[in-house]
Amino acid sequence: MTPIGALIGTVDGLALGLQFNPIAAIIGAVVAAALAGYPGAPRARVAWAWLVLAAAWAIGDGIRVVGAVTAEPRYRPVYLAVVMWSLVGFALGYALPALSGMFVGRRVTHGTGWLSAAAVALSVSLALAVLAPRLADGVRFLAGG
Repeated sequence: MTPIGALIGTVDGLALGLQFNPIAAIIGAVVAAALAGYPGAPRARVAWAWLVLAAAWAIGDGIRVVGAVTAEPRYRPVYLAVVMWSLVGFALGYALPALSGMFVGRRVTHGTGWLSAAAVALSVSLALAVLAPRLADGVRFLAGG
């Protein structure tokens, strides 16, 4: 793989990762944050939260990623693009809002941590759902595509 091919794969994967499924991301992040976003949440709840995030990603974006792998590639670095797409999409669309909500919810002291966590996850998810497609357009513009 040439350096230009790797750069093309990375930029394409980044742009695709910024176009995550907002409905699945919002639902997954809010549910995960509510599950584990309160003081004293047991480890089992945290594990369930990550499982919810993984399932939401698989339903929302994982199907498209698998479709991209099985489709005929336009260029050689398709696997690099798919890896970037998966990592950026999951981290930005699903994990970041959920972790933000969990962070806030664990600091609430009067019993509504799960509700605060869900509200923050919802707010961050909505903001990212609006901002991410514009960032993807910017990445494509900077890459000359």
